[in-house]
Amino acid sequence: MRSTTILLLFGLGLAPLVSHAQCTGSIDLGPDVVLCEGQTVLLTPGPGYLSYLWNDGSVAAVRNIGTAGVYTCTVEALETGSDLVVNGDFSAGATGFTSGYIPGTGGTWGLLSQEGQYAVASDASTTHSNFPACTDHTGGGNMMVVNGAATPGVAVWCQSIAVDPGTTYAFSAWLATIVVTNPAVLQFTINGEVLGNPFVAANTACVWNQFYELWNAGSNTTAEICITNQNTQTSGNDFALDDISFTPFCSYTDSVTVSVVPYPEPELGPDQLLCGVTSVVLDATTPGVDSYIWNDGLATGPQLTVTTSGTYWVNVLNGSCFGRDSVTVTLLPQPSVDLGPDPSACTGSSVELSANVPGGVSILWSDGSTGPTYTTSSSDTVWVLVSQGPCSASDTVLVSIAPCNAVVEMPNVFTPNGSGYNEQFQPIALQGVSSLQLSIYNRWGQLIYETRSLNFAWDGRSPAGVQVPDGVYFWVLNYEGADGPGEQHGTVTLLR
Repeated sequence: MRSTTILLLFGLGLAPLVSHAQCTGSIDLGPDVVLCEGQTVLLTPGPGYLSYLWNDGSVAAVRNIGTAGVYTCTVEALETGSDLVVNGDFSAGATGFTSGYIPGTGGTWGLLSQEGQYAVASDASTTHSNFPACTDHTGGGNMMVVNGAATPGVAVWCQSIAVDPGTTYAFSAWLATIVVTNPAVLQFTINGEVLGNPFVAANTACVWNQFYELWNAGSNTTAEICITNQNTQTSGNDFALDDISFTPFCSYTDSVTVSVVPYPEPELGPDQLLCGVTSVVLDATTPGVDSYIWNDGLATGPQLTVTTSGTYWVNVLNGSCFGRDSVTVTLLPQPSVDLGPDPSACTGSSVELSANVPGGVSILWSDGSTGPTYTTSSSDTVWVLVSQGPCSASDTVLVSIAPCNAVVEMPNVFTPNGSGYNEQFQPIALQGVSSLQLSIYNRWGQLIYETRSLNFAWDGRSPAGVQVPDGVYFWVLNYEGADGPGEQHGTVTLLR
C-alpha cells in the first residue's frame, strides 16, 4: 500500500514537497532546537491524527526529548473536508446513490412492510410499526433504513466516485441493527473487489458500529463502491446505514534536529588575598563561549581588572546555556619597617630601637616583646616583624656594645635666665665614663656645687637653692673611664 507524503525540510529553506494533490496538509515539529545539558523539549506534530510513527519506532503523539539527534515523525490522517461520498449522511434524502433495493411502497406495518425496500428517515419507527425508535448515527439527522431481502448479492447502496491514481483512501460506514433477529451481514466492495471481511451488525438494536478499511486507487480513476447484504433470512435482517464516507488517507512527515550543548564552566580560581598590590586581573577565558557578563554590568570581555576589594562574578554564555563563577579579592596595604643602620654604643650604655609604625600594626621583637621600642645594653642581632592582618614586613640590625675611650666635653658658658635655651651647665659630650665627681668653685675658692651623677646638670644655684651671681666659675671633673681614671678642669661663665 502506498501513502501520500509531505516532507517538510526545516532549516534548509525548501518548500513542502507534495506527492499528490489530494493531500495538501502538513505537520510541523517546530524549528531546530538547541538544549543545554539536562534540559528537555516536547516534540509533537499536534493532536488528532490517526497514527504517529517516530523514527525510533515509538507511536506516541508527544515525545519528551533530552538527547541530541534528528527526530522524524510521520502521521496518518484523513484529509479534512475532502469526503468524496455525495450525501453520505443522507441529509439530502434518498439521492446521490443507486440501490438494488427499491424505496418503500408501504403496507400493513408501514412504509417498509415489504422486504428488499429502503427509506431515508430520522427515526426507524416511522418506517415500520415493529421497528424500535432508532435514530441516526450522530443524532438529529437522517439515515438509510433497510428491510433486508432474501435474495443474496443485491447491492443495498452504491456510488461511483472519481479518484486519483496512486492515492490511498479511507472508506467508512456505520451500521446499526434495527431488529435483532438475524442481524445483517454486509459485504463492501470497490470496483467489484471485496474490501475487508463481512461486517456483522450488532445483536443489540440501535447500536452503531463502524466499518473502516483503507484502499489504494492504484491505476484506477473511478471507485465503484457497493454495500451488499449477504444475509438471506426473511425474519429480521433489518438494519440502518449512516455516515458513509470515502476520504483521502494522507501521510505527512517532518523532521527536527535537536542539539545538546554543555553548560560552560568558567574558572576564576581560588579567593585571592594580596598585600601591597593595587590591582589584579581576573581571567574567565572559557573555550566555546559566546559572551561574558561581569557583575559590574559593563565589562563584556573574558578579563576584568579589579582595583578594590570585593566579591566578583562572571556569567559566560554558550548560546542560551550559561555558567557562573565568583571569587573574593582582598587588596591590603603592605606594611614597612626600618630600624636604620646597625647601632653601636659604649659599654655601660644602652641602645633603643623604634619600629616607628602607625597604629593598627602589630609588632613582634626578637625577644618576644610587642612594644613600639626595644632597648638593649648588650651586643645582639635584633629583628622586628610588623603585621597588618596577613601582610607583614621585617627588618634586622646588629647592635654592638663595646668599651670606648672616655670623651668629656664641657661648655664654657650657660644662661639660666628662663629663656629655655642653654639653661643648665651639663656635658656637651660624656662617653666612656663609668663614674665621676664634679666640683664647682667661685672665684674665692668656695665650693658652690658638687655631684657624682653621670647625668648632672647645674642650674646656677647654691646647695641652699639660692641663685649665685653672674660671673666666672671654676670646675674640676674627676672620672673613671674605659681607659682608666682621668681629670679635666676649666671655667664656665654664668650669665643671666
